Amino acid sequence: MKAGDWDRLASVYDAEVCDIFVRDRRRVISRWLRQRGLLGGGRTMLDIGCGIGSFFQQYGRRLGDKIGVDHSPRMLRMAAIRCRRLRNCTWMRADVQALPATLRGCGDLVVCSNVLTFVSAAASLHALRQVARCARSGGWVLLILPSLESHDAVVALEAGRPPPRRRDTAIVRRDDRRQRFYTRNGAIHLATRAGLQSVQARKVWYPWIDEGISRAPRDHELPWDWLVTGRK
Repeated sequence: MKAGDWDRLASVYDAEVCDIFVRDRRRVISRWLRQRGLLGGGRTMLDIGCGIGSFFQQYGRRLGDKIGVDHSPRMLRMAAIRCRRLRNCTWMRADVQALPATLRGCGDLVVCSNVLTFVSAAASLHALRQVARCARSGGWVLLILPSLESHDAVVALEAGRPPPRRRDTAIVRRDDRRQRFYTRNGAIHLATRAGLQSVQARKVWYPWIDEGISRAPRDHELPWDWLVTGRK
């Protein structure tokens, strides 16, 4: 999507986008942050593709300097309004494919949620390498990537047939857009190729209604995204 597309989406973001930082039903993300000691201590955090600032809203009071980056001016304006009570917030317009050199090596934690969904695998890898450069040596990178296994399980449930066997990544059509989804192995492989160390992938579950299913099916796992973490 281009900046103008995200500008148009900004006003209906809450209704149209599954915001995993808000929808994380089992608080997987907050538990991971606490276990790594990343909440508190005046740590510097970057959110690349910050959207309307949901990560800052959820965790910003326990962080130090916060830099939100997005290529949509309207998203940035909304983020600034929503986070106006938080201290030490800076907003910057930039494209994840060409992040400014001033951001390199400055983040104790760099977050990038559901941004690396480019149809081109090379573009996704290039963007992640840009993101990873923003972390200081020994700092953490936290990614949210759309799960191909979860998508296929939902489609199989609706169609009444077993899910297909997949390779590490595939292009999925969602809401009239083509996006790249990842298996667990594909997500780990992407992060490793970008130079991250100690890479792990965990499920972050969200409600069925975000898949358009109003009644939770029995004996079926909630849909999920991948929480992918690694150190610079």
